Amino acid sequence: MSLCSHVSKRFKSDPTLSLPMSALFDLWEAESTTMIVRNFCLIYLEIGFNRITDEEKIKCLPRLLRNISRCMPAQQAAIMQMALHIIGTLTRTRNPVLDPSVDWHIPPADIRFFLEKLADLMLYAPAPKTTAVTLGNRPPNAPPLDVPPTFVPPAMSKEEITFITNNNKASWTSSLTESNNMKLSVLRFLALPGLIPQDEFHWERYHVYLAAAGDANHELISAGEDGMKRYAQPDLENANVVRALYAMYQGKPSNNPDSHRSPATPSLKNRILRVLLKSATAANTFPNMIQVAFDALNGETTTPKLRASGMSFVQWIARMTKDETIKPIAPILLTALLQFIERTKSGSPSAENDSLRGFAFEAVGLVAKRAPDVFDVSVLRELFASLMVESASVQVSVLDALSNMSNAYQKMLSQDPSKETEFKELLLGNVSNTNHRSRYITAKYANALFPYKSALARYIDVILSQDSKPEVRDESLKGLVFPEADNCASDDLPVFGDVLALVSSNIEKNPKSFAQKAHVRQDGTLHPVVLADFLKYFRHLLILRANPKCVLGRKGLDDFEDIADVETRDALVAVLAQMSADTETSGLRAYTDLLTFALQVDSGELQAAASYCLLELISFGPPAIGATYISQIEWIKSFIVATRAETRISMSHVLGLVVTTQLDDPMQVKFVSELLVEFQKTAQDKQTSPEQRHGATLALGYIVGRSSYRYSKSPLPSDILSRSLEVIVKQLDAGTNLEILGACEALSEAGRYSALPRSSTLAPDEVIRKLIALMSKSSSNNDTKIHEQAISAMGQLANGDHGLSKQVFDHIYTLASSHSKQTEVHFTIGEAITAATCGFVATHMQKYLDIPTVTVESKAPAETVQEVINTLLEKIAPGSAPVVRKNLAIWLLCIIRLGGKHPVVKANALRLQSAFAGLLGETDEFTQEVASRGMGLVFELGDEAVRSQLVGSLVSTLTEGKKIAPQSVTGETQLFRDNALGSAPEGGQVSGTYQSILSLASDMNQPDLVYKFMSLAAHNAVWNSRRGASMGFSTIATQATKELEPHLPAIIPKLYRFQFDPNPKVAESMKNIWQTLIKEPSKTLDDYFETIMKDLLAGLGDRQWRLREASCLALADLTSSREMKQLEPHLEEMWLMCFRALDDIKESVRTAAFRTCKALTNKTVRYCDPTTEAVDEGRKVMRIVVPFFLTKGLQSSAEDVRNFSLATILKICKKGGFLLKPHVTELVATLLECLATMEPQVLNYLTFHTDKYNISQEQLENSRLSAVRSSPIMDAIESCIDQVDGEVLKALIPRLNGLIRKGVGLPTKAGSARIVYSLVQRAPNDLKEHADSLLKALKSAIFDRSIVVQKAFASAIGHLAKVCSDGAVEQLLTSMIDIYLQTDDPDKRPIPGYIFLEFAKKSSDKAKEFQGRVLPIAYLGARDDTDAIKLVWVDVWEEMTGGSAGAIRLWMKEMMGMMDGLLASTPSWSVKKQVAMALGDMAKALRENFSPYMNEVVDMLISALAGRTWEGKEAIVNSLATVIVENKGWFATPEGAAKVDKITQILIQEAKKNNKPYKRHSIDSLGKAFDALNIDKYADLYDYLAELAAPEASDDMEVDDEDDQRQKTLGLLIRATSFKTLALCFPRNSPETQAKYAVPLCTLLTKNLDGNVWNVRLAVIEAFETFLDKLSSPSELLTPQVVSEAINQTINCLEDGKYTSVRTAAARMLHKLATTTLPLLPDSVRLEAVTKLDGLTGKELVPLVAEEIKKARKVLAAMDAS
Repeated sequence: MSLCSHVSKRFKSDPTLSLPMSALFDLWEAESTTMIVRNFCLIYLEIGFNRITDEEKIKCLPRLLRNISRCMPAQQAAIMQMALHIIGTLTRTRNPVLDPSVDWHIPPADIRFFLEKLADLMLYAPAPKTTAVTLGNRPPNAPPLDVPPTFVPPAMSKEEITFITNNNKASWTSSLTESNNMKLSVLRFLALPGLIPQDEFHWERYHVYLAAAGDANHELISAGEDGMKRYAQPDLENANVVRALYAMYQGKPSNNPDSHRSPATPSLKNRILRVLLKSATAANTFPNMIQVAFDALNGETTTPKLRASGMSFVQWIARMTKDETIKPIAPILLTALLQFIERTKSGSPSAENDSLRGFAFEAVGLVAKRAPDVFDVSVLRELFASLMVESASVQVSVLDALSNMSNAYQKMLSQDPSKETEFKELLLGNVSNTNHRSRYITAKYANALFPYKSALARYIDVILSQDSKPEVRDESLKGLVFPEADNCASDDLPVFGDVLALVSSNIEKNPKSFAQKAHVRQDGTLHPVVLADFLKYFRHLLILRANPKCVLGRKGLDDFEDIADVETRDALVAVLAQMSADTETSGLRAYTDLLTFALQVDSGELQAAASYCLLELISFGPPAIGATYISQIEWIKSFIVATRAETRISMSHVLGLVVTTQLDDPMQVKFVSELLVEFQKTAQDKQTSPEQRHGATLALGYIVGRSSYRYSKSPLPSDILSRSLEVIVKQLDAGTNLEILGACEALSEAGRYSALPRSSTLAPDEVIRKLIALMSKSSSNNDTKIHEQAISAMGQLANGDHGLSKQVFDHIYTLASSHSKQTEVHFTIGEAITAATCGFVATHMQKYLDIPTVTVESKAPAETVQEVINTLLEKIAPGSAPVVRKNLAIWLLCIIRLGGKHPVVKANALRLQSAFAGLLGETDEFTQEVASRGMGLVFELGDEAVRSQLVGSLVSTLTEGKKIAPQSVTGETQLFRDNALGSAPEGGQVSGTYQSILSLASDMNQPDLVYKFMSLAAHNAVWNSRRGASMGFSTIATQATKELEPHLPAIIPKLYRFQFDPNPKVAESMKNIWQTLIKEPSKTLDDYFETIMKDLLAGLGDRQWRLREASCLALADLTSSREMKQLEPHLEEMWLMCFRALDDIKESVRTAAFRTCKALTNKTVRYCDPTTEAVDEGRKVMRIVVPFFLTKGLQSSAEDVRNFSLATILKICKKGGFLLKPHVTELVATLLECLATMEPQVLNYLTFHTDKYNISQEQLENSRLSAVRSSPIMDAIESCIDQVDGEVLKALIPRLNGLIRKGVGLPTKAGSARIVYSLVQRAPNDLKEHADSLLKALKSAIFDRSIVVQKAFASAIGHLAKVCSDGAVEQLLTSMIDIYLQTDDPDKRPIPGYIFLEFAKKSSDKAKEFQGRVLPIAYLGARDDTDAIKLVWVDVWEEMTGGSAGAIRLWMKEMMGMMDGLLASTPSWSVKKQVAMALGDMAKALRENFSPYMNEVVDMLISALAGRTWEGKEAIVNSLATVIVENKGWFATPEGAAKVDKITQILIQEAKKNNKPYKRHSIDSLGKAFDALNIDKYADLYDYLAELAAPEASDDMEVDDEDDQRQKTLGLLIRATSFKTLALCFPRNSPETQAKYAVPLCTLLTKNLDGNVWNVRLAVIEAFETFLDKLSSPSELLTPQVVSEAINQTINCLEDGKYTSVRTAAARMLHKLATTTLPLLPDSVRLEAVTKLDGLTGKELVPLVAEEIKKARKVLAAMDAS
């Protein structure tokens, strides 16, 4: 201890002392270290920590953090502070965390502890200055503190504050700015790659970022949010994560005050709530979810944002909480929400407040859906009241809540019917609310809470049916729709009297509402227009109570339509008779009173409705009802002149019925006669209004007609009747259309039941002529209404008087070619013909039998009917104009539809069918539809035998164009011949629609079903118009639907397909059939799925393109609407057939197939995503589709199929997750091959045309490689690799090895290399056992001819080496070194460099283990002749050593071992050259440290110089010279001195060799070596070198030959080198030699200063300078003459204006020459030189040269000054 104390003092006194940190860490980490020793270690680590550099501190960080989780708290705090200090410096250093020299592995427990503390750091905040309390600044007499002196930020405890701030000693706690900087540094630190594993510590990392995102500083918020998005989120369904989030929000209570954690700040709470809103587990964690929700809503520190998030959390709880959890907490939630709503009611209105209240109301609705039992009527009443007081935006939320609550109250009402009164009162109280949303929800609740038979609910619906708001109208009208006919009984309907009583009661309470003008309306009140709706509803209610199956009025408020159905009419007569038996209880009396009241209200719409209802009541009711109105004739007369035509018509009709009831009474006859006279006068009085004349005319017609209807002979006087007729006919010439229409209708009524009254002035045929003239006139004016009314009148008159038939028909036949675009007119003509021929047998004539007690017989003879049919069939025969055929078809259709019960019509069924069948081939679509309707109706006419004949005839007609005898159709008859289906009788083609219908019936072997389909197929608008309704086609469709139901199993598959026929008309028709037949499409598709699917799959391969296309479209629709469990058994076949269609010969089929494939892809990919669908389902789908796509999709010969398969596979890979695991091997292998096969063809083209586009092959390949890396295929492969584990690798590696070795194409090879990298990154541990085999494959495949592939494989090898065995790596390195040293192939030699470089970069740790193998060859390779190869090896050396000479010293032994062997044994001259260069560079780098190896190296080089000259041998002689120069001191040793003679001999020998390129280097090396060793062999060398330097023969002659030019250049270089060597070999300390050769050498150099090329002159000047430096005594050895000549020649060089380098060197030499030889220089020469230099100084433009000249002049002029 005393020693430690002494050491501590010494360290404290001298801050410059450093500590052995590595040893201290070793001791700290040792398991055997005791606690006390560990504490001292930590103390010294803290001291030493502050004395090392930042980079050294960073390297200490992983060692600090290791085992921190197991340390004592005090130790943890100290370590934490050091770690935080390091983190704070990271931003000021260059990315040191990934330094390969430092082991950054930290145990998981320590990382987790460290991240938890960093999260606490993020929560820290310094004490606010206004609240900071310290002990130091308190007054001496201050009272004791009531608060602790340590500020504890929210979400933290005092213990954590003490720990994280080192008891507030940490420097970064001094201010908020410093604190924020530290937090930002921590976030940057966490973002460094490789520090924390990406697939671990999700919650811990997320915790830190979440805490940062809840800070007040915007930079921290941004960084926190970025981290939360960037990294994987924790599993929010994990209970531990959810508990941690709640603890972070609520804090952690503790009995120990220092450990108590307070709740988070409001901003952090808001962040936490946003996260909890993504967790279903959070919504089921009781009681935390309630506590947090209440805190957010009502907490003392809550904020508007937090409150909004709290309300969202309440909604989340209501949605996601399990049933067993929601029930006990629902009352609490509801109470809290209602209290919140009440508490915030008085708050100031604002968008924020409204939003919160809206959330609250929505939450109430959500609670109601989950826990309906906790609600009572008071809550409903409160929400209804809220609709009146809340703002518009909140009202929407209240409405939503009320909608969600309806099921709760429906359940309440079903369990406790006694509550009904409360609900009724509430709804009735709101039905007239001024707020339209209140009215809407009232209607909604009326429909939801009460059954249809509820009188109150229907009363509310009708009241709101005329609301000004469309949503209110729609909801109320929805409630008025009667139940479906098949499920409707009288007991299911409201009691007529109950609804009536509610209306009557309302009228009694609010009589003033009907005193107002009709246009004044108040929503929700019973005004006239609403009362009119009530009358409509009462009328329809009566009809449906009489006949619940009736199709009339089922929507509740349909417009008035005549009751044409005899069954319904009879039922209504019976019901009214029953009601009249007890008018009080049945409500009939109240109904008649209501009608009377309604007629008295000044409202045209109401009067029209009331008059129609009164007419039906009198018409269908018992005679007693009509009798009650005999005394009210005047009252009825008052409505004859009403403003609305409908009222006038109805009340005229009523008048006719009432006044003709008692004509057997003379008084009544007189009264009626007077009445007729009165009406005659009114009709002719031009002073009255047209409406009055119209009403009077109608009254005349109805009275005359009903009198002839009731009595075989009218009791009324004939003259009055004839006069009435004359007045009516006269009105045909009136000036207004209204009067003319009234006259036509009056004529119809007067002549329908019998012949017109006889008149002396007006014969019946004259009336017809008048009508014909009127029609002609109206046609010219395009007045179709008058035209139709006149035609109708003619038909009615012909019915009453058969004698007029011929005249009528003759005119009608002329209309066949007119009104071609007005089909309505021809339907009217058809009705008129039917009325004239079939009389009251015709269905449309039934409505005129409005006196049930009177029977009328049809007057038309059968011959007339037959004659008309014959005529029409003759005119409609082929050859007629198309417009005639269309119009006649309509007439025939009307005859069949309206008069089909007539025996003659039935007898002509076969002829009629033949005519209609012939029209199916018409080009006009409407004609075809008419024909199809007609055929369907014809079929319905006959019995079983007749129907059999019809079927046979139809089939024969459509297939053969001729009739066949009925008896020839047997069970064995082939009804549809091959390829004959769809031919028209004339050889034309039947419409696509009917061809499809025939096909449908034929496939079912049910030809009779053709008629049913035809009844459903037509889609022209006219069938849905009022005219179509009047013809009763909806009834026909309903009947056909019922008859087709037994055949649905056979119909549905084909009908479903036909809905998607390429022909839009066919498709539309088939959709009509489908919609009519199929009431529950979804259920039907489920029930018949298998048969539909089989039909569609068969259709995809059919020979007809239409069938294939329709099947494609149908399959797309079916796929999108079905669950995968239904599709799964057919999935592979679906894809197979779709791909077949995708390659179809027809484009439209291919387009349809693409849509189908797209739909199928969406479905497939969705089920392959384990995050959206069940895992088991996903596995099943994967097992089906992945092998299919890989084998049949991607291998298809069709390009579209391949592309679509690839696109689908990519989507599956992106979404598949762990479901991909069983298929990873096949997916990866196939997709790698696809990289090449799916590569754009343009790249393959460019590969062979690079020259044409001026790009290199390598540039193109690099572009292809970039495309591979960014390819979506590569992304998909990466997704697959994410799922790799040990089991997967067992199958994947052999496939990958095969692709690496034999893969075709650059993309596949590059992709394979990329996969190796991904495997190393994602599954390094699992890959280890397979790494050696992968390495072997890569090593064999790397010798690809593509450089890009070579580099890609080299990169893969570099990564893979991390996990390979040492033996495999050793083998790789050895083989690569051998290849580099032994091969001359230029394509192979770069590859070892690529591998070694990637190995050094990507596996730096592993490479360190093999430095002894790598560095020698790298150093050698860095001297390669090829620059590209050389640069790679230079990078290898730099990567592994940082370029330091220390590495050479460290690995010198290994390097020398390799180079010695190579220099002696390698046959490669280039390698010898590299070795020599390497030895020279080593000598330069190590200098004196190279001495231990000098003896060996000198011997090596001398041995290598032996023998002949070879290319590159100059490197050896140069290296020898370098070694000598750099280590000349070694030659002073005995060992070195012994080598001098041998060196001298060999250098002289090499210098005298004749190889010119080599001679230059050998002479240069000779000079350098002799100069370094001061060898005196000048006598042996001077003559030789002088001859080389200044040969007698001139080399300056002009040459033209290129080889000669090279030789000349080489000769000049040899001369220059020889001059330098002469100077270098000139000995320093040899007086005799200097005395002998000083003057000759000086003379030689002086002579050659001029007359040579510039580089030789430079060499001469350099040699001169060297010579002067070596000259021991110039004044003794040189003569004045020699010196003078040298001075002059040098000055001459200064006059060379061409070469600045020559002048520069000459000026420098002149200065040295003048300085050295000045005493020998004669004055005359000196002065002359000064004069010349003065002149040159002024001319010299280069400052540097001028300055040197001035220096020389100064020396030469110095003697004058002296």
